Amino acid sequence: MMAGEIRPVDDAKQLQQYINTYWRRGHVLATDDAMLRFTYSTPWVDRSVWPGGMSVLGLFDGGRMTGFLGSIVAPYPRPQSYWLALWHVLPETKGTGLGGKLLAKMQSIAEQCDGWIGTFGAGPEALPVYLKRGYCVRAGRRWIFSPGEKSSPKTIATRLHTAETLASAAWFEHRYWKHPVYSYQKQDGVVFRTEENEWGVVTHVCHQPEGADMALARIHAAESGKANGRRYIMDAWAFECPGLGWTPAPEDLPSVFHPPEARGSTIYAVGRPFLMSRIHKGDCDQDRPNGVAASVPDMATAGHH
Repeated sequence: MMAGEIRPVDDAKQLQQYINTYWRRGHVLATDDAMLRFTYSTPWVDRSVWPGGMSVLGLFDGGRMTGFLGSIVAPYPRPQSYWLALWHVLPETKGTGLGGKLLAKMQSIAEQCDGWIGTFGAGPEALPVYLKRGYCVRAGRRWIFSPGEKSSPKTIATRLHTAETLASAAWFEHRYWKHPVYSYQKQDGVVFRTEENEWGVVTHVCHQPEGADMALARIHAAESGKANGRRYIMDAWAFECPGLGWTPAPEDLPSVFHPPEARGSTIYAVGRPFLMSRIHKGDCDQDRPNGVAASVPDMATAGHH
């Protein structure tokens, strides 16, 4: 095997060891086999392309893994789409161009099936990497729901890109109702979950349809009542103001995707050959347990109606 060889990863334990050693010790994908399968072995993974059943490319020097790029294969925004999730190379490979070759290979795999490739959650330091490779880029914001507060005028519903498909019922079944850790609820098309953490109580709006203002107000009233005097917020991610009652989240508000720490409320969505028309917290891996967060039970009950 040549140094710098790129090929599909077929050893889940080797991948988990790499994530635990070089990405973050105790990371949920390194410690939870069910979450690893949920992320990288979705029903839409083409086993003829990924013989090991995981949509992950590895960088190898002999039998030693020196980097990897993972993707979540989903049926939207094109029927075969690759949502990039975790990309890392060892410091010794930096400057060699091998990290970029991982991305180029994943792009090639997506393009061979007339698919889509991108992510929701890119940091500003990664934007030049995507821009010079032909990706569309747009900033997304975290929004907080505050009934009665003034909000930006609601914009006209965004038109879908001509090649874009909506998330299917099968994707909702996989992404939400069969999640190995989190339990979600659904009300009038709004998918959400409420959790307790070190900061307080948070309702994550993970997917919402257009025109859900009344449903969101009802959900907020019901879920905020569970706070029992603790701090409470309901949040969502969107390119534009999601509707009445939504205001931009302050930059010093701790994130609840990771253990609470202020990380700002702007992240970026990137896509090739187009950018999806809307973003949701449930896209890609933006609603994923991490380390200690995985052990905190949800307040939300299982099931959907």
